[in-house]
Amino acid sequence: MTGTRNRHPIATVCYVLLDSLFLIGWHARGLRLRNSRVRNRVRYPADPILMLPGVYESPHFLDPLAAVLRRSGRPVYTVPELVRNRAPILDTARSVRTFLERADLTGVTIVAHSKGGLVGKQLMVWPETSHRVRSMIAIATPFAGSRYAKRAPTRVLRDFDPADRVLLELAANSDANARIVSVFGRFDPQIPDGSRLDGARNVISPVGGHFRLLARPGVHRLISSLIEDEVSDGRVGAKGLSGSR
Repeated sequence: MTGTRNRHPIATVCYVLLDSLFLIGWHARGLRLRNSRVRNRVRYPADPILMLPGVYESPHFLDPLAAVLRRSGRPVYTVPELVRNRAPILDTARSVRTFLERADLTGVTIVAHSKGGLVGKQLMVWPETSHRVRSMIAIATPFAGSRYAKRAPTRVLRDFDPADRVLLELAANSDANARIVSVFGRFDPQIPDGSRLDGARNVISPVGGHFRLLARPGVHRLISSLIEDEVSDGRVGAKGLSGSR
């Protein structure tokens, strides 16, 4: 994304504060949703939706978004084994692969946030799982890593170093990119160089932040379009957002 390297430090701090305040409200909203409904444990047929959260996010972090997607009538799944999603990308992908195989899910549409998009792409390029995943919409995913990761205090965050071997191998394997929609804000304080992915449909939201995109009506409309239209090549209309290849 252009213009992100010279962004004023005060503006960056504002984005971080707004994102942090949003995150508190998002967690509270998800908790209310979980307390207000009994989960349907019946095994559904084909065309499921799989929610993949980001690093340090619980399997239910995307519940408020999942509630929107359930209106499509398609089953929505989470992966309980992810816990706080602190495992390395490949280990996380293996856990999700086991879940997909155990539930025998095919025709899957992945809806992912941040690290979840990297895990989702790994599933799309592995031969043993590529046939199970139809498409993915990835929100604020660091496909090229984040330059901040080099100085991160934990190994979990250093996995997003742009020079990380897993990230470089994923970037080199572009076969799945045409089935991916990458959605990102005009500025992301966690991924300052953006989430643009060559060969994918890249959709820019006018709202900045790493987390606030999850509540954007335009993002909801885009995801609903992907779910309803069943566009297998990833060329999904983005109502209310700007998109480009």
